[in-house]
Amino acid sequence: MNNSYQILSVNGEYLSSLNYNVDRNSRAFRYGDGFFETMHANGQKVQFLDDHFSRLQTAAEVLSIELPDNFTIDYLQTHIAGLLHRCRLYQGVKVRIIVSRSEGGLYIPKNNNAQILIEAEYLSEGKYELNKDGIVVGVYNEPLYATPICAFKTLNALPYIIAGVYASKNNYDDVLLINKDSYIVEATSSNLFCFKDKVLYTPALKLGAVHGVMRKNIIVVAQKMGFEVKSESLLTEHNLLEMDELFLTNAVSGIRWIAGLGKRRYFKRYSAKILRELNKQEFH
Repeated sequence: MNNSYQILSVNGEYLSSLNYNVDRNSRAFRYGDGFFETMHANGQKVQFLDDHFSRLQTAAEVLSIELPDNFTIDYLQTHIAGLLHRCRLYQGVKVRIIVSRSEGGLYIPKNNNAQILIEAEYLSEGKYELNKDGIVVGVYNEPLYATPICAFKTLNALPYIIAGVYASKNNYDDVLLINKDSYIVEATSSNLFCFKDKVLYTPALKLGAVHGVMRKNIIVVAQKMGFEVKSESLLTEHNLLEMDELFLTNAVSGIRWIAGLGKRRYFKRYSAKILRELNKQEFH
C-alpha cells in the first residue's frame, strides 16, 4: 500500500496529484458550483453503490449539470476499481467524487457540462467499526433552512463549516443543527438516529437533512431486525434528552454513538447491534 503517492481521476483520465492543479477559473473554486459524494470501499468494492449513483444522478438533475453519456454505474464501479488499484488501496477506502459545472460565465454559466474528479483516501479498517469512546455533542442554534439542494452534498458547505467552528470552540465532537422551528435536522456531516423504548427515530428529511445513503440503509437493517422505525420524526432537543440512545450515521464512518448531549449520558446497546448486522450484510 502506498499512501504518499496519490493518483486522481480527472474527467476519466488517471493523473498523479503532483500533476494536477486547481484552475482559478474553475466554477467549483469561484462559485461552489457543484456537489460531491463520499463513499466507503472495501476490497475495491464500493458499498451501496446503487444508492450513491442514484443520488449523483438526482443531484446533477436538480443542479442542471449534464453528466457524460458514458457515466453509467458500471463505468463508475470499473473506474473506481482502477483508481484504487493504481493507488494500491485494497481495503478500507474513502472515495470522494466531486462534480462541478465546466468553467465559463459568471452567475449565468456558459454551459452545463460536468467536470468530474475522483479521489481516494486510506481508512484504517475495511469494515465499519463503532467508535470506542462515545462522542459528545451540542446543539447549534443558527437555523438551517430547507431547500431542494439540502438533499445533496453541495460544494457550498458554509453552514456546516460554521457549525463545525462552533463545535470546536465549545469543545464538542460535533453539533446538531436545527431548523427555524427548532426541530433537530442533522449533524455537521451525518444523519441522526435515536432510540426510545426500542423504537428508532430519525428526523424527517423535509426539515432539510441530507438524504443520506447510510440513513436509508440503517432504516432497512433496523426494520429487518424487528425494530419499529419512525423516519419522519419531528424532534426537539428536549425530546433527545429523553431518549435512551443517540447515534450519527454516514457512508464513510458507518455509525458513531453519542455518549453525551449536555449533561445527559447515553449508551450504545442498539447502535452496536445494528452495526454488527450492517457489517454482516455488506461485507460477506
